[in-house]
Amino acid sequence: METALLIAQLLALLGVTAVCIFLIIVLIRMKEMLTNIERDIKAVTERTMPVLENIDYIAARLKNIADGIDDQVMMVRESMGSIREIADNIVELERNVQSRIEGPLLDTVAFVAALFKGVRAFTERLRA
Repeated sequence: METALLIAQLLALLGVTAVCIFLIIVLIRMKEMLTNIERDIKAVTERTMPVLENIDYIAARLKNIADGIDDQVMMVRESMGSIREIADNIVELERNVQSRIEGPLLDTVAFVAALFKGVRAFTERLRA
């Protein structure tokens, strides 16, 4: 019985040894896989950093361009307001000039027309 127990212990030790060797092989392969993953992550990081820096630069440039566009739009709005104000002033000036000149000009035209009628009537009377 002792031999059977001894054989069972020997088989158990051989089984544990086989499991340990298997685990060592698995751990070595896992270490290699983790090393490859680390290398790949470093490569991706090295390639990604310049792209991210370019994106940051582009974003800053786009912000500057958008700010410039905003400034230009504000200048155009102010210019349009000034042009509208000038146009309103011109219309007001036209109305003022028209109201001041129209009455006397119509009176003058009426006077000249009456004068011509008078001269014509006078010349017709002289001929007749």
